[in-house]
Amino acid sequence: MCYKGIPYSEIVDELLLQTGNAGGVVQGERNTVYFALANYMRYICDFDKELLMKVLPDFGLSVQERQQTIASAIGRPRKSQMPVIVQSVLAICERSHQRANRPLLPKATDMEVPALPPLLRILCRRLPAAYQPAMIIAALPVLGTLATRIRFNYLDNQEQSLSFFSCITAPAASGKSFIRRPIDLLLTPVNEQDKIEREKEMKYKEELRTSKNAKHQPEDPHACPRNNGVSISVAKLLQLLTYAEGKHLIGIGEEMDTLVKSERAGAWSQKSDIYRLAFDNAEYGQAYMSDASFNAHIRVYYNLLLTGTPNSMQRFFKDLENGLATRVCFAQLPDTSFANMPVFASYTENEKAEIIRWARLLDAEQGTIECQLVNRAILEWLEAKRQVASDADSHALDTFRRRAAVIGFRAGMLCYLLENRQPTQLTARFATWVAEYVLRNQMELWGDQMEQVLTAPIEAQTTSLSSGSLLEQLPQEFTTSELIQLRIRKGQSTNILSIKSLLTRWHRNRRIDHVGESRWKRLT
Repeated sequence: MCYKGIPYSEIVDELLLQTGNAGGVVQGERNTVYFALANYMRYICDFDKELLMKVLPDFGLSVQERQQTIASAIGRPRKSQMPVIVQSVLAICERSHQRANRPLLPKATDMEVPALPPLLRILCRRLPAAYQPAMIIAALPVLGTLATRIRFNYLDNQEQSLSFFSCITAPAASGKSFIRRPIDLLLTPVNEQDKIEREKEMKYKEELRTSKNAKHQPEDPHACPRNNGVSISVAKLLQLLTYAEGKHLIGIGEEMDTLVKSERAGAWSQKSDIYRLAFDNAEYGQAYMSDASFNAHIRVYYNLLLTGTPNSMQRFFKDLENGLATRVCFAQLPDTSFANMPVFASYTENEKAEIIRWARLLDAEQGTIECQLVNRAILEWLEAKRQVASDADSHALDTFRRRAAVIGFRAGMLCYLLENRQPTQLTARFATWVAEYVLRNQMELWGDQMEQVLTAPIEAQTTSLSSGSLLEQLPQEFTTSELIQLRIRKGQSTNILSIKSLLTRWHRNRRIDHVGESRWKRLT
């Protein structure tokens, strides 16, 4: 089930990505997307109906619907050469396979969990070894929310807080919910205060209802529960951020598709902006003429913890250019298909009490802290990864290492608090472990796509230099496929839009002429 050593499933996934359908399709568009896939895949399936039935995802369509759609696609007029988008997809998949055989970084699953501070040690004690890194990553946003009054300066001397976005991903029924119990224990101080805040809010709403026509209206108590899930409107989120007065809110979504639905509802553009700004605690605001809307301009202190399947993750982070994926700590759980069910032992009563005790200690922490040991460790790690990125000419690695360093630094400062503000080597090692773990997962999940995104604009900026030299390396008459193969050898983007843009530019500037289907001739 391969084409030139590349599994058909990978080619289909990349076609879905290139055609804007990453992560699958929903009811109402299934037949259209299936037809487009069949139309493209027929060129590498020998126009074989039975083979297409095997290699294309069914999208929930009936056998008869799929057979009819495939017959319609195969019956369309054929081009003498593969469509450019198919050539581009094959080139991307080929490059991905080459990198898989010689990855820039080892996999995150190869990393051993380092020595941990007491609280994290207790959290991980009852878990299988393969689940412990995910527990650490899942705990970061919660611990950051508890220690919300802590501030520190990063390497650039800019003030930061303990802001974290974490995403735990695994196939369905792989045990992602194992984080629920420890997270609930950690959130004890926040949930206790939220109960009081929600009672204040309910009382205020009841007073408003009973005094609807009264001259004197009750005063808004500015109730601010901080743990509100992810199904929250932009206006309500902005109101709570204002009422929180610099404390972190936290959103926990055990089904990532909940946020995908909000995207389809039209609220995503604003929420995406808020999430990105929250990573740096930057300012966000909105102003409307209507008094019914909430108007404010406020710094965003917000932490996020999500879990979901790989498909839901692809749907959620489908736009790498907006930068949200570079700000997220990803953790991948092992695939438990055909394996025995993982066993998660219960915490003892003493362990539960100790987790809550540490949560209350963090909740009481405040002030500005510094730890030069963490500064030096992250600086050395950053430089080591800069060398790797430079040697490999990887723009994706260079981008991801910068954000991973920030995340690792924040994790180091959190560990410093958990070590009773004692600068130990454990703190430095934990900071670099988190940075490395985040970087490896980001590169494994998004490295190839990010490389495509980042190299295309660079090529556009250097058109006058690179276009000419690239064109001179092509035969007098060349095909689109030959251009793609040359760009692969030069490590340049083979994204379909990049290829079409380059050919259009050459043609417009009278550098080439179109002499046939996917064939071009250089002009003197």
